[in-house]
Amino acid sequence: MKKPDYLFSSILALLFLGGAQFATAQTETLFNNVEVNGAFGGPMVEFSEINGQTGVSIGGGGALVLNTFFIGGYGIGGQFADVLIEEDRRFIDFGHGGFWLGYTYKPHKLIHLYSDVKLGWGKARIKEFRDDDDEFSIYSDPFFAVTPQIGLELNITDWLKVGFTGGYRFVSGIDELPVGLGEDQFNSPMGTITFRVGGFDEGGWDDDDDDWEEWDN
Repeated sequence: MKKPDYLFSSILALLFLGGAQFATAQTETLFNNVEVNGAFGGPMVEFSEINGQTGVSIGGGGALVLNTFFIGGYGIGGQFADVLIEEDRRFIDFGHGGFWLGYTYKPHKLIHLYSDVKLGWGKARIKEFRDDDDEFSIYSDPFFAVTPQIGLELNITDWLKVGFTGGYRFVSGIDELPVGLGEDQFNSPMGTITFRVGGFDEGGWDDDDDDWEEWDN
């Protein structure tokens, strides 16, 4: 009496497995057409304002290239601004690092659209120099920063690209520094020169349909 039940269960199992395989073969997913087309690293130079003073921050990053997008990490910082505290001049150390996401349109063209956004965490420190020229932090406050940018990128060689972008730095979390230093003194319009050095596989671009040829498969 149990044999038909066993046979019926086996048939159901086979049908289930066959249906699952069919569904897998027919279903398209978000990452079906995502391919790693290279990787890069390089320095970046950022121009912005801190406490009403314009200066330069230096940093760098690296990422994997996924079709026309890239994802990786960065770090950047600067010490160009200062502040007066109790008639003493102190300098501001501002740095952050985290995730780096970007997009390029028609990257095989000599000049093409380039955009990125940085999502990072860091600390704003107020420091002084002691007699031995060693840095010494007297105030410190952590923050979160979001920096979207857009601009143009120039292909110098097959392995070197230089981007020129403009954007805005949004800072959140600074509320424990003295003399009225807060988020408004660190939020700033900005411009960045980004150097990307690495391997870029851009041979699959099809100008006729503005898309990657392999995406049509």
